Amino acid sequence: MTKIRILYAWDRLLPTTATDAEQATSTMAALARRGHQVTALLPRLRGTEGISADELRTKFKVEGPLNVLHVDVPFATHLALRKAWYAAYIAAGGALPAHDLVYTRNSATFIALVARGAQTVYDTHRAWPDHVPPSKPLFRAVMQRDNFVGALFHSEYARQSYLRLGIDAARLRTIRNGYDPTRFRSDVSRDDARRALDLPLDRKLVVYTGHISRLKGLDTLLGLAERTPEALFLMVGSEGDGLVERAAKRHHNVRVLPWQPYQVAAQYMVSADVLVLPPSSVGLKVAGHTVLPMKLFGYLAAGRALLAPATPDVEELLTHGDNAILVQPGDIGAAAAALHDLLHDDVGRARLAMHARATGAELTWDARAEKIESFLYERLATRER
Repeated sequence: MTKIRILYAWDRLLPTTATDAEQATSTMAALARRGHQVTALLPRLRGTEGISADELRTKFKVEGPLNVLHVDVPFATHLALRKAWYAAYIAAGGALPAHDLVYTRNSATFIALVARGAQTVYDTHRAWPDHVPPSKPLFRAVMQRDNFVGALFHSEYARQSYLRLGIDAARLRTIRNGYDPTRFRSDVSRDDARRALDLPLDRKLVVYTGHISRLKGLDTLLGLAERTPEALFLMVGSEGDGLVERAAKRHHNVRVLPWQPYQVAAQYMVSADVLVLPPSSVGLKVAGHTVLPMKLFGYLAAGRALLAPATPDVEELLTHGDNAILVQPGDIGAAAAALHDLLHDDVGRARLAMHARATGAELTWDARAEKIESFLYERLATRER
């Protein structure tokens, strides 16, 4: 089939360790590997060169024939102003290179693109209509425009939020995120990973990877550590000395480690006896942005027992007693009891780990790109009739 010229409009100033950077660069690279012409339209601070395609591939460890163009912005560090400037550039008719469609994960940019008449695809994890109810009329109006090609959602939980607006279901598709299988070698054992990371071989290890923030529900993880003194807890992903980092210092069995390159973070996952998503609903119900968290895909690929909250997004992939142990969000006592049982059940952990790896087998970035490609061809075909 004819390859698609995809312009990926993204307002993130690179490089960064933000999770959306891994998601976006991995998606772009995987689509490029399928033969599509993918051009990233990125902001750069006025007077600087901005990140190049080679630098993007190197820093984010992705492969694919990507192109990079830039929009000059006057704001480097002020996130809101930079986002507004970028969206205003789009809305005001700033020059866009030749394309068949424009693809974005930024809500303001999405709205600006549709408003200017561009053929637009929206890729998002956010259930904006539920989390910010006043946004409902705006999203309803935008998604009913003829040049709105379609939207990809990282969870069915998010997709349902837009379906309830009355948007045509054919324009809305759930296509979950993925992981890079090259980071998870099947011949690397738990003990191999621990030796490489200088971790103890003779202690139960509970691991969390990702950004360290109260908005991730990490106070619940500290509560688990307090109730599970026999285990060592690793929190991998710190970028400062915030409230969580300071609170963790009061726990003798908690180590907070800095943000790690993707391959090293994967080693920490493999080193675990149990990988944990904090048993909290804060990210989903309060912060509104932690929906089917990206780390879960790496956890599945690592093939380790999982402990996670029984939230509607997580339950799309995890089933209690099959590929994970799920606990009610906020019930630290029940979560601690479940973790204690899991740490003392070698056979049960092995069974959960095997099923977790099987669940993640097809959730790679390349598999996601194939599904995106199919959706885009389907949507573009309807527009040619």
